Amino acid sequence: MIFYLVSIVITNIFFIIYHKKIAKFVNVFDYPDNERKLHKSITPITGGLIIFLNLSIYSFFILFNDQFNQEIKYLFLNLSDFILFLVTFILIFILGIVDDKISISPNKKFLLILFLILPSIFYSDMLIIENVRLTFLNNSFHLGSFSFFWTLLCFLLFINAFNMFDGINLQVSIYSKILCLGLIMLGGYENLIISLFIGLFTFTILNNKSQSFLGDGGTYLLAYVFGYCYIKLYNFNSDIYADQIVLIMILPGIELMRLFITRIIKKKNPFSADRNHLHHYLSKKFNLLNSTIITQSIIIFPFILSLLFGHTFYFLILVLVIYTFLLIKLAY
Repeated sequence: MIFYLVSIVITNIFFIIYHKKIAKFVNVFDYPDNERKLHKSITPITGGLIIFLNLSIYSFFILFNDQFNQEIKYLFLNLSDFILFLVTFILIFILGIVDDKISISPNKKFLLILFLILPSIFYSDMLIIENVRLTFLNNSFHLGSFSFFWTLLCFLLFINAFNMFDGINLQVSIYSKILCLGLIMLGGYENLIISLFIGLFTFTILNNKSQSFLGDGGTYLLAYVFGYCYIKLYNFNSDIYADQIVLIMILPGIELMRLFITRIIKKKNPFSADRNHLHHYLSKKFNLLNSTIITQSIIIFPFILSLLFGHTFYFLILVLVIYTFLLIKLAY
């Protein structure tokens, strides 16, 4: 365990010190256009790389360190399940990097993501959502033959919602830390969380100074890993409910639905980019840090309070009310 921590810490320190050289080697940059991308200078898209490196170290220890066998039994169930997870997150990261470099069309990107996650869902043990348990109902809903398609839909919606949530500095890095905290509070996967959290901390240092962006490589990778972990944890632990997980993911989710609907009404591609996100409206009135604090507060406080006091459904309603109020106040 100590060697694991030392390996990750050294890798992240090395990444910070030599970030400029790494950025030149990777050669993937985000260019301002004074329309949708308002940052002032050309910025390396390297955030996903440090997350990928940390996950690679984690994967190495899973494969070659006996102390990590428990994680295989608990999170992956068996070695073949882990190998499938490993191959999938590598391919998703590569897809994101290629998209950052050459900008794949939204429709092709959607189909490629679908193609990459299908085997993971189909062949992984305990990754299909067969029952929906809600805190405010005594009985669960058995999805039957719809289970596979429901799981696939959940993955696709969360990956796209997570990607769209990445719009201003610090927002996704802080949100990802909240998702890590959620996994800890719900009770699982300490070694993986260590790997993710240290990588996110490194990215936050660089992103706070506008020296690095996460890019699609980072958002797709993180979304897939978080989706995978939350579904596995939900399936393993009958004391965890679907609406608790929805609560920690609801803000990116409702942003996705609102933007999809408004773009379709305007006869635009629902996957097209614009500056109509909540964080864009907030950043017009507040600075970037305060805008991020507001969005993250809408996520973390209702989630923590729901775990402490129950009544998850009422906190879901509260988030929807706050979100609607902010939109009316800022956008209309």
